[in-house]
Amino acid sequence: MRFFRGIAIPESAVEGTIARIERDGLSGSEGRWKVIHSHPGDIEFLFSKVDLSTDDTRNQELEIPVICACGEYLGAAYYALKHNQTRENDTPIIVEFEADMSSIAVDGRDFLYTAFQGGNPARARPVLREAFGENVLRYAEKAWKTENQQKRIALCDLAVNDPDVVRSHYDNVHVLGGRYGTVFCSAFLVKVPIPRSAISSVHKVSMQTKIPDPDRTLQDVVAN
Repeated sequence: MRFFRGIAIPESAVEGTIARIERDGLSGSEGRWKVIHSHPGDIEFLFSKVDLSTDDTRNQELEIPVICACGEYLGAAYYALKHNQTRENDTPIIVEFEADMSSIAVDGRDFLYTAFQGGNPARARPVLREAFGENVLRYAEKAWKTENQQKRIALCDLAVNDPDVVRSHYDNVHVLGGRYGTVFCSAFLVKVPIPRSAISSVHKVSMQTKIPDPDRTLQDVVAN
C-alpha cells in the first residue's frame, strides 16, 4: 500500500533531510510530532466485553512508535503546507513510501473519535459508511448506545485497528474536514522504522498546490 507523509522543516534542513531519508528511510524523528500507538489485541474478544474501557485497549507495554501519513497526495500536501507549518518549519516536503497492511491503523484523532463520542447517529451513519466502510458501523452503533465516553473511545480504538475499516478508509475518495481545520481523504498511523527500500520519493511541495475543500465535515456528523 502506498502512503504519503507531509511534513514541514526549515529551508536550511531540506537537502540534508531529503538525503537522510533517501539513505536511511523514515525513523519517526522527522517533522514536529512524535506519536505512539498501541494495538488492542483480540478485537473480537474485546468487542464483546460488557465493561470495555480504554484500560483494555491501550496497553502501555505494547506501545510502538508510528508516523502519520495519508493514503493520497493531497491530504499529505495539506499537512505539509498548512497543519505542520511554523515560522521556523516553513518548507513543506512529502515522503512517498510503501507499507504493509500489518503495520497500519486508521488515525482517528481528527475525525473518527469525535464522531464516536458526539455523533448524531442519523447524520453520522452515511458519512462514516462512505469514508470508513460498512464495518465501522458495528463499532459506532455500539458506541452511540452508551453514555460512557470511555467505552465510546475504547470502541473507536477497536475500529481503527480493524483491517476492514483500514482498507475501506484507504479507498475513501471523499475529502474530510476534521478537527482544527484538517483536510484529508484518509489518515493513518504507520509503524516505524520504514526502510529506505520502501521509500519511493522525497520532494518539496509547490506552495501553489491547491488544497481541496472538504466534501464532509465533522459538522455533518455531530449532534445538534
